[in-house]
Amino acid sequence: MKQSSMEKKKLKSFNDLLPLELIRAILLRVPVKHLACVRCVSKLWNTLISDPNFAKSHLDLSLAPSHTCLFLQDNSHAYSVDLDALLQDDNDGVDAIALSLPFMKKPPSDFHLLGSCRGFVLLHREPQFLILWNPLTDSSKRISYSHIVNALTNCSVFDRLVKVFCFLHDALLCGFGYDASQDDYIVVVAYKDKDGENHFDLCCLRSNSWINLDAALPKSLYWDYWKPKGLFCNGAIHWSTYEYCFDILFFDLKERSFSKISVPIERDLYKPRLVLLGGCLALYVYEEDTTEIWVMKEYKVESSWTVYEIPLKFFKPLCLSANGNIIGRGYPSYGEVRFYIYNVRGELLKHVQYLYGEPSNHIRSVVHVDCLMAIPSNIKQKKRKKGCQNHKEVKQGK
Repeated sequence: MKQSSMEKKKLKSFNDLLPLELIRAILLRVPVKHLACVRCVSKLWNTLISDPNFAKSHLDLSLAPSHTCLFLQDNSHAYSVDLDALLQDDNDGVDAIALSLPFMKKPPSDFHLLGSCRGFVLLHREPQFLILWNPLTDSSKRISYSHIVNALTNCSVFDRLVKVFCFLHDALLCGFGYDASQDDYIVVVAYKDKDGENHFDLCCLRSNSWINLDAALPKSLYWDYWKPKGLFCNGAIHWSTYEYCFDILFFDLKERSFSKISVPIERDLYKPRLVLLGGCLALYVYEEDTTEIWVMKEYKVESSWTVYEIPLKFFKPLCLSANGNIIGRGYPSYGEVRFYIYNVRGELLKHVQYLYGEPSNHIRSVVHVDCLMAIPSNIKQKKRKKGCQNHKEVKQGK
């Protein structure tokens, strides 16, 4: 035993053999879903991984970020699906994980998905506040917009109590993104007050402070032309049209200004939808028996628009896999939902049936990347205990 003890003393640990900078560099390349186990190896590793700067660097350096699709059913029940797991050859089903929505009340409140950005999801919870949420770490915080409700209502207390401002239904424009120049997450909203005047406000989520930017609003913007929900890409929030698309409206978060991107496509795109594919801005439209996906491979470069045709109507592209295949979901027949994987030539590689929930208009979804980032805030956050998270895994058959 003494010899064994002496031999152990002579052995150097992994931490002693490698420089601290090299250990950190190695950990930065570990997939985020494995870091929870890796941090248990030693106190040093746990300290490195728990550093907020490590979480930011891990997200920025990730060559193949993991994608999760968050489903919201009936505005009150949330489920997540690991989209990358669908690529595994031995995976013949979908693992749906039930999530407990933050700041849930009894009876349940109505939630709405407003978007995702760099691992965070923005929710709207009735009657009148927003929630910034990291589904992976389950940390969250609330953002009030009572000043908008006040601008929409009269002075009576009753009028203010019954008035509900829903971003998806009442806002002229809204969006969620990240301003790299300030290292801050931003919410923008355009709305019309009770006197018919248009306003444009911006909220910096680190400080929860609202800024009025009415002067930035274009004077000749036809509001009914644009869908209110925006998509973040390349430092700007983008909006597409309700019907025929000739331009994409965007708001640059650094410059704090509006502009447009031309869509130089030979024919009209009817009822286009925006999506982010491999970090590129894309539009998709439904044709008679197919779905066309137009990808702008170089941002703001008109000649870079490239079209892909998927031989399935009502195919909703969700993300790109590490090797460039298109992962999406569709409805091949009434009462059926499937995840599909196509290559860029439109060839079907795999499909998996998703059995949970009904494919109705009451199901919404948003794709987000998994990250360890802390909620950006100078204010105390809310992080629920593990026993309160109520995460439940449900195996879905083929």
